[in-house]
Amino acid sequence: MNKINVFLVWVTIGVITPRFAYSITPEKYTLTTLPTDSLALEQCIDIALKNSPEIAIAKGDVTKAKINLKDARSGFLPKLDLSGGYNLTDTYYDYSRLEWSEDPYTLSLRASMTPYNGGRTLINFVKSRESLSLAKQGYRLTEILLILDVIRKYYNLLETSDILKLKKESLDQKRTHLEYATAQFDLGLAPRADILKAEVDVVNAEVDSLQTEGDLKLAYAELNDVMGISLDYPIQIKPVDFIREEPPNFDDCLNEAFKNRPELLQQKTSLSIRKYNLRLAQINRLPTFTITGSYNVYADKFAFAGLPINRTNWNDNTNWRVGIGLSFPIFDGGVGRRAIQAAKIDLNEAKLNYTDLEKEINLEVKLAHLNFVTAFKKIDLTEKQVESAEENYNAASGRYRTGVAPITEVIDAGVALTNSKVNHTKAIYDYLLADAILKKAMGQLPY
Repeated sequence: MNKINVFLVWVTIGVITPRFAYSITPEKYTLTTLPTDSLALEQCIDIALKNSPEIAIAKGDVTKAKINLKDARSGFLPKLDLSGGYNLTDTYYDYSRLEWSEDPYTLSLRASMTPYNGGRTLINFVKSRESLSLAKQGYRLTEILLILDVIRKYYNLLETSDILKLKKESLDQKRTHLEYATAQFDLGLAPRADILKAEVDVVNAEVDSLQTEGDLKLAYAELNDVMGISLDYPIQIKPVDFIREEPPNFDDCLNEAFKNRPELLQQKTSLSIRKYNLRLAQINRLPTFTITGSYNVYADKFAFAGLPINRTNWNDNTNWRVGIGLSFPIFDGGVGRRAIQAAKIDLNEAKLNYTDLEKEINLEVKLAHLNFVTAFKKIDLTEKQVESAEENYNAASGRYRTGVAPITEVIDAGVALTNSKVNHTKAIYDYLLADAILKKAMGQLPY
């Protein structure tokens, strides 16, 4: 007798393991929600964090790792299955037609649980927990790198703006030289060559200012880009407070780096996961002892049995089953042995990568610390340079007005003064940026 099964219902319920809907779309800043006043560094960082696709992806990775951890935890819990359907059977010898059988419906409720499977469930759970830690450190690394990028672009914009002001001041100064040289020539106190030299000096200063103006426009575009807004959107930023602190001890910086660097913590986590992979490969080569159990309730029988349901009906329409199994892999073509070898190789590679990463971090902290110390010392040196250049410029200007020195001496002194002020400005922002880079090298937030 032929039978056709038409299944209408198949539902699997994970007991105490509901799926949650996670939102990974951050609340972004748009051009209509940006602050209308000047932006501080903290605000630029906040805008960049909310608009960054890399941050959104990193958050999504953390969310997926949390979901996988919940799935791994559900391996310790029982499962409840509900299934049902209708059976269509050719009950007559006349095969030209089909009719419903006398018992067409099926409905069953099945509970099952695997208390022991050689430790695989436990290891997979621990691996999922390590994977969540890996994703969190990946998010933290992405956050640190983005903040450092914003700081770099913010300081570059401030530095370029300050340098442009110095270049404008220098241009006004050189135009004053030209006016004075022209007046001296008209009085017959200076040769025409002084006017020509002063004119060339003015043109050079105009070209220099024009170049710096272009650099400033580019700096604005780069900051807008890292914040995730339109490149042409007009923004204004606030200056930062310049607080100079003594360079920290190198050994303290290195200890902080080894303790906090997310890359190093990621590598440690990766090392742990590979150890668990090796353990899983070894377990697959060992005997496996399993215990399974189920309790089946044939609810369709009760649907037409009437009420009340007595003990006899319950016993006749339910059953339970417990199974115990022992399996031992005798021959698998060497798959298990090769899996162990591959896991050992992966573990050894992870150890080597960890050692290499320690060396790289050591070097990175060393360079960041040296740059910070150098930037700290350059501030004092450039301050002295500005003082000397100002004194030299004032002396040269006085000598030129009395007719003792040529105008070239004043021009050279003016160039030296402008360059010293630019160097001092750069030294300040180099120090601020070096401080942020050192914090990043130590595994801390740069700001």
